[in-house]
Formats: sequence, structure tokens, C-alpha cells
Amino acid sequence: MKKIDYTSPKISKKAQELMDRDKRVLFGAHTRTREIPLVVDYAKGARVTDIEGKTYLDFGAGFAVVGTGHCHPDVIDAVNKQIKKLIHISGSDFYYEPQIELAEKLIKITPGKFNKRVYFGSSGAEAVEATLKIARHFTRRPRMISFIGAFHGRTFAGMTMSGSKKIQRARFSSLIPEVYHIPFPYCYRCIFDKTYPECTKKDFDGMPLPHCLSYLTDVVFERLIDPEDVSLILVEPIQGEGGYIVPPQEFLPALRKIADKYGIVLAFDEIQCGLGRTGKWFACDHVNTAPDIILIAKAIASGFPMSATVGKAELMDPEVNAMAWRPGAHGSTFGGNPVIAAAGVASLDIIENGLIENAAKVGDFLKQRMMEIMNRHKIIGEVRGMGLMIGIELVQDKGTKEPFPQCVTTNGKNIKEVITGECFKQGLILYGAGTSSLRISPPLVITQDDATGALRIIEEVITDVEKQLS
Repeated sequence: MKKIDYTSPKISKKAQELMDRDKRVLFGAHTRTREIPLVVDYAKGARVTDIEGKTYLDFGAGFAVVGTGHCHPDVIDAVNKQIKKLIHISGSDFYYEPQIELAEKLIKITPGKFNKRVYFGSSGAEAVEATLKIARHFTRRPRMISFIGAFHGRTFAGMTMSGSKKIQRARFSSLIPEVYHIPFPYCYRCIFDKTYPECTKKDFDGMPLPHCLSYLTDVVFERLIDPEDVSLILVEPIQGEGGYIVPPQEFLPALRKIADKYGIVLAFDEIQCGLGRTGKWFACDHVNTAPDIILIAKAIASGFPMSATVGKAELMDPEVNAMAWRPGAHGSTFGGNPVIAAAGVASLDIIENGLIENAAKVGDFLKQRMMEIMNRHKIIGEVRGMGLMIGIELVQDKGTKEPFPQCVTTNGKNIKEVITGECFKQGLILYGAGTSSLRISPPLVITQDDATGALRIIEEVITDVEKQLS
């Protein structure tokens, strides 16, 4: 393979000064999106403007956080009204309407026709922490199941349950014990070298079982651990950082069947794929499967830091079931903050009033056009996704599915960095994901014209990259 002569995007003197100041004071484990040296001044809707006045079309949405777009006026109005009344008084101890109203809305929109309770935190990782504690406390069981390719945050619970990148776990041992990772159904690159749907021949108590889940039932549960020692199965209905990977439609219903048989708590991490991004409130709604606990964050408050852990009342309320955690077993100083809760109420209203439909409509347009681009280009192996959560798999060869090496340029950049960097030069913010994928996750407010403009840039960049590789 011929290597590309690649030049990183230029950085202005003003931007470099701020980046140098940042480097002197902020912690060194920041990943930074190296080929997107963006120093932001302001943002509105689906566009971000840097300190030099250049505006970019944002197809990352702050890693799927600003679902309602940047600085939505209704969110700003809700925050301004609340901030004049009450900024903080701990919701773990006292009562105020915004927290209650947001919990009521979440209970209404989350899947499952059963009584629910809500715990508010400040980040997705806190929702993961809470979920582990809920499951272990209720079941009194020590063991947990997660998936290869998963990302659940960077706290000890989060990185223990994650299976995305070794750098996220390296040199932090010992992690939380008794966590077992099993393959996620990454059908394009099946770890078992199977082909879907032919691999779904076996069933589990009458439910079709993808081959990768038979590894759980026939190997892990038969040779490694007793399923009745397992408290929790935690899974992303669509893997996010892992590459925007959509599992077969049989996958979540089969997990539900397995969890029910053995009394295991089933939790869906919808931190990235939830709240309208896939064209429904939640990704699991596409297969009509409800978890015992659903984890929500990112888009919940349009950029304000918040998460919600919504679960069956019997798991979370000792007045419903004595096995649930008791007062004092968990809490958060800032969780459910009144200002952020007001932003959350406004955000859910905005999403409900047209953005779910827009995500489905514009997402379908984007996916179809992206598949047409794939058919015209040799380095795109697969386009997958739902709504405005679309993954683009990059390959050297479509026939062999051979991925690109870590270094494709004369100065050591990988293929994701090259494409996202070139898109940035042309005014499009786009992120990588997984080993060799791109992710399309714009604000849910984007128009078909926005999508058309982004597709034009993506295809121009891919065309140029292919020429340099040949």
C-alpha cells in the first residue's frame, strides 16, 4: 500500500496560543481529537464557529450530546428561568419540581410497562456505577457480563465493564473482579467467522439465538460460571465507540430471554444511542425489548452534565422490595440539579416535538446516500446504523475486508485521522470510532441540505484519499 503524504490542518497563531495555555494547565490524559484542532468561540444549531470566525458543520454533536443542537433557545430559556429561582440544593435530601418533572417524563418514555424509579447523576459513567450497585445489591450475586467492543466510561466500574481499547484499562489493575466479556455480534467482522443470518439456527427456550450468544450459554455458563451467580448483563443496544455496530434483531430479545431464565438483571446502556438518535426514543424500541434498567446521559440535557438510571421499582425502592438498596446506599450531591433538570425537561420536550421524526427521515436519507457512495468507492466496506447514528467501515479491500494498518501516512497517521482531518479542512466536523470506522452523529436538528453538504465533503475526501493510496 502506498503511503499518503498528509499535512495536518493548519492552526492559527491565536488558536495555538490558547492550545499552549491549555497544555500548561490541563491534565495530560485528555485524548484530544488530534486532527480536529478546533478552538471554539460559539455554536448554534448544527454549526460551530472557531475563534477566527470560521464556521463548521458539526456531524459529531459533542459525541452525540447536543441532540437538540447547540444552544437551543428553549433550553436557554428554561435554564435562565430556573437559575433565577434556585441553582442548587441537593436533590438527594430535598424536594423541588424540576427533578420530579424530569423523572416523570423519563418514566413515561422509557420502555417497559412496569413501575420504575429514577436515579440522577452527573455523567454516563455514574449511571454505570449506579447500575452495578443496583444489580449486585438486589441479587446478592458477584458476577457480571459485558461485551467485547463495549464502552461504558472511565471510572473503575466503567473501564472494568468496557472492552473497547486497552489504553483505557492499562496499568489500572486490579479492576473490579468477576466481570466476563463475551463477543458482541459484530457481523461484518464475526469473531467466529460465521455469516448472519445462517448463524442463527439454534434457539434458547424457543428464542432464536445468534451464534455469538451461544458462546455465553454453552461455554461461559457451562464451563466458567454458574449463571445463578451472575447479577448483571450490561450491553449497548448499538455499540458506540466500538464502531456504531448494530446487532441482529434477534440479539436483544435473546438476551432478555437468557436474563429472565436465570434471574439476571439486564441493563441497556443507551447513553449514546438513546433519546431519539435512532429515530425512536431508544434503540431497543426497534426490537420491542425492555431492559430492567436503562442508562441515559449525553443528550438528556442538551450539553449540561447529567445522567439518569431508570429501572424497575423493585430493584431501586426498598418500599417495593426489601432486596433493593436502602437509604444511604447511594446518592449524588449534584445529581438532579434543578438548573440541569430544567434543561432536561426542555430537551425532552424539544426531542418529542419533531426531532425523533427528523432523525428517522434525515437519517434514512443519509444512510441511503452513504451506501451509494460506498458502491462507488473501494475503501468503504460497510455502511450501517439507524437514524442519525451511522457507522462507516473503512477497509483496504472489500473482498477480504482487510483493515488499514495503524499507519497510512508518511508521518504516522491512521486512516480515521486522515479522513476526519481532511473533512475538517473543508468545514466538516466528523469523528472516528472503533478500529477503522467513522461515525455520523450530528445534532437531531440537521436538515436534508445539511446532510447533502456533509456527504459532498465526505465523498470528495474519500475520492482524494483513494487516489493517494493507489
